[in-house]
This record gives sequence, C-alpha cells and structure tokens, in this order.
Amino acid sequence: MSDSFKDYEELIAKYKEYSVLGSVTGLLHWDMQAMMPHKGIERRTDQLSLLSGMMHKMLTSEQIGELLDKLDSSSNTLTEEMRANVREIRHDYQKATKIPVELVEEMSREQSLCHEVWVKAREAADFQLFAPNLEKVVKLVAKMAEYLGYKDTPLDALIDQFEPDATTAMFTKLFDDVKAANVPLLKKILASPVKAKRDFLKTEYPPELQKQIGLDIMKQIGFDMEAGRLDTSVHPFCAGGTGDVRITTRYNPHAPQQAIFGIIHESGHAMYEQGVNRDFWGTPLAEALSYGIHESQSRLWENFVGRGRPFWKHFLPKLQSTFGTQLAGVKLDDFMLAINHVEQSPVRVEADELTYDLHIILRFEIERDLFAGKISISDLPKVWNSKMEEYLGITPANDGKEGVMQDVHWSGGSFGYFPSYSLGNMAAGQFWFAMQTAIPNMDAKMESGDFSDILHWLRENVHLHGRRFKRDELMQRATGKPLGTASYIKYLSDKYSALYKL
Repeated sequence: MSDSFKDYEELIAKYKEYSVLGSVTGLLHWDMQAMMPHKGIERRTDQLSLLSGMMHKMLTSEQIGELLDKLDSSSNTLTEEMRANVREIRHDYQKATKIPVELVEEMSREQSLCHEVWVKAREAADFQLFAPNLEKVVKLVAKMAEYLGYKDTPLDALIDQFEPDATTAMFTKLFDDVKAANVPLLKKILASPVKAKRDFLKTEYPPELQKQIGLDIMKQIGFDMEAGRLDTSVHPFCAGGTGDVRITTRYNPHAPQQAIFGIIHESGHAMYEQGVNRDFWGTPLAEALSYGIHESQSRLWENFVGRGRPFWKHFLPKLQSTFGTQLAGVKLDDFMLAINHVEQSPVRVEADELTYDLHIILRFEIERDLFAGKISISDLPKVWNSKMEEYLGITPANDGKEGVMQDVHWSGGSFGYFPSYSLGNMAAGQFWFAMQTAIPNMDAKMESGDFSDILHWLRENVHLHGRRFKRDELMQRATGKPLGTASYIKYLSDKYSALYKL
C-alpha cells in the first residue's frame, strides 16, 4: 500500500471518530427537545458544551492538517471519491481552524440556555424574556462570522455554513424571481371566486389516530422503521443519521393536516439520511450535500408528492376509514382544495406552498439588516410585524407562536439557515420535472400506492452522492441544468391555476 493510501486511511479514521461524536451530540439534542425533563437542562448544557469542544479539537488537530497537506501533494494517486472526501474534509478543517475552541464551547452553552428560555418565552408570548439570551447568541454568531471571514456582509459567512458558496446577493436574485411570480399569483388566488371548504378539517381528530395514519404513510413512502422512529416535540425536526434517524411532529386535534404533512416533511429529511452510501459512513460522502439540498427532499415529499392528487387518490379512502365521521361525504376535489388552500397565515410551518417563500424572504431580510447593523434585537417584533403586514397583509396576534418567536432556529444560533428552505423548493421543482421524464406513469404508480420509483430516483441522483459533487454540479447531473427558479415557478403556476381555475 502506498504512503498516500495509508495517509488517506488515517485521515478517514480520525474523521470517523469526529463523526461518531457528532452523532452522539445529535442524539442528545433530540433527547433535549423530545424526552428530557426540564430540570435536566443544566447537565445537558455541560454535556453538549464538552462534546462540542472535543469535536472542535479533533477536527482542528495538527495531525489532520498534516495529513491533508500530504494528501494534497499526492492527490493524483487517489481515486475520484477519495479526492472528494479530502476536499470536503479540507473545507471543514479550514472553517473550524478559524474559530477558537473557547468560542465553540461558549456558543454551545449559550445555545442550550437560549433554547430553554425560547420554549418558555414562546409559550408566554414574552419577547422581553427571550431578548437577553437571543442578544448573547447573536453577538457570538457575529463574532464567529468575523473569524470565518466574508467579502460583503457577515451574513455571507453564516449562509456559507449551511449552503456552501451561496451568498446574500445570490439569494436576493433568486428571491426577486420568486417574488415577481408569486405575488401576482397570490393576488389572483385571493380574488378568485373558488373558495376551499375546510370545516371538515376543524372537527376533532384524536392525536393517537393522527399518529397511526402518519406512521402508515411513513412506511408506505419508504421510511425504514428499523432505522428510525417518530416522536413528539414543540417544533418538528429530524435528527440522526445512518441506521438511527429520529423525526418528530406535533399534533393539533383540530388541524390534522399539520401533523400529517409535518411527518411527510420530516420523513423526506430522514429518507435522505437513510439513503446515503453506507460504504462511506463517517465521511463527507455519506453526508448531505447542503441544508438546501436536504430541504429539497423534505419539500418534494411534503408538497410535490404529499399534496398532489395522485397521493390522495390512494390515501384519502384510508384516511376516511380511520376518520369516518369527520370525513364523511368529503370528495377528492374538495379535499385537494382544502389541503392546498392558500391563505395569509402568520405561521411559517403552517403556510401553504405559495406564501411559504414570503415567510422565508421576511426572515432573510431581517437577518440581513440585523447583521448589517440596521436594526437591533429590540426592533425585531416591530420589524417582523411590519414585514408580515407588507408581504402577507396580516399582523400576528402575538410575539409567540404567531410572531417573531415562532421558529426554533434563532434560539440555536442558526442565522443564515432560512434561505436554504427556499433553495430546497427551487431544487425540488427541478428534481420533480426530471423525475416525471425519467419515470413512466409516475402518477398512476402513486395512485396505486407505489412510491418506490420516486425514492429510487432520489437515491440514485441525490442521496448516494453525499457531498461528492458541488450543488450546481449535482443539479446539472440530475436535471440537466444548474439551480434556478423556472421549474419551481412553473410548478406553482400550473398547480394553483388549476386548483383555483385562474
């Protein structure tokens, strides 16, 4: 065995140790949100802080740096897949070495404390309770951006952590395209005489039956129940990786669609994790390419598949057999319009497809102005409500579940994350049209309850590649073109024009 291959094996062995600790950290975060008693927060904070510091030291060790330097000089002897792993580990190493371990540990501690305060403040709709902890996290995140470095704005450095090579300017252009199409379409829909009948969704649906339906859907679309589980949390999320992927949802007895689509959404995330190449476990080639591409999987399953007519032509009879009284006499056309109803909702996770991106743009613009020093933490509720009125024509009833504290992300320091949601929509649009070309009779197969070809296509074109390709390279290979907005805009226009008879 040549020296370069020995160096590569040593590098991968060290990175796998780092990955194992990362999986432990993920499990502790899941437990904190789904199972941990409230009084466990102090000990959990200590645990997460210690692990974060250990992981940072492992990734930034001199040995890792030396091995990367050796492999860079002898990369021509490595396979293409090996070179991709070295490239991505180098990317992670360079970012991590810019940030002092003390800042990593402090950030972990403040994130845990801020999250616990957020849960209480959100419930009480008390932004003043949340503001001091949020300000600490924002200052730490801003300090991290300075260490990482950026060309135009601190937000660029933060976005790059979630969506490599993306910038504030790039998202501004993409969002301008979406706004130019969706705002006029939204006005036409709101003016349409076609109105959804939704009363049947507001009667009582027992949570235990909602969960059973959710589990049935998970299994049928391809979620491996021997490699994952479903639980309940304040905010739906997915955590874990190969062999152990945990998803959560929340149940509203008078809005069953929230849990059902939350489960489908998180299952999309989970099936990405379940579908990576196990031969490369513990390396970048078994990790998701980016948060936006991860989001493309959840949005594709939730909306393109899960809110589509073929899906419910199969599942509505099953739903009616479980909720016979609540759904008695409901026809497929009425059900489709009800679950795709467009409205001016104040809550992002409950927003329809068309207005969803406006929620993301609102948050993106607030983050951009916050890190540019144009607004302060104390301004957030006022600015939030102003933008909500401007984009959606509504004012939230409170700062908690309907307002500025509705999302978990800022409490965890995930600034720069929100644009990835909309990037996921755009990528999902391109994947969707490519799949329709590649899979004969795709609608008929969904109507019969067969989703295996869709999952197989995603496995082959997205999941199994991990971080092997850059974003636009992956999109080009899978869809024949780099990331853009055209497919997504066409999908929305075609779908909602038909539903609302525009």
